[in-house]
Amino acid sequence: MKNKICTECGFIGEPIPQLKSSFAVDAVIWLYFGFLAGMSQLLPLLLIPAGWTIYHIIRFNSVKCPECESLEMVSLYSHAGKEAMKNPHPVNIVYRTH
Repeated sequence: MKNKICTECGFIGEPIPQLKSSFAVDAVIWLYFGFLAGMSQLLPLLLIPAGWTIYHIIRFNSVKCPECESLEMVSLYSHAGKEAMKNPHPVNIVYRTH
């Protein structure tokens, strides 16, 4: 994967994949609405889990910044990437308590 820059924090490097949500949630939604549609004879109710599954596929098929977890990672050579390299980004200081 090509190096990218985060437009939020200025991190330059490889993004990490966005974690996929549990497909068990999709299965439960399909079972619930499938049962409801079967009992009520309202088959258009199956559009709800279909839309949910499509949303899951689109939303979670992306990458994020490993530093700030922003979804705003762009190519270094794009216009937005060049602008992000010109503008200084604040240093993120993380305080951890044990």
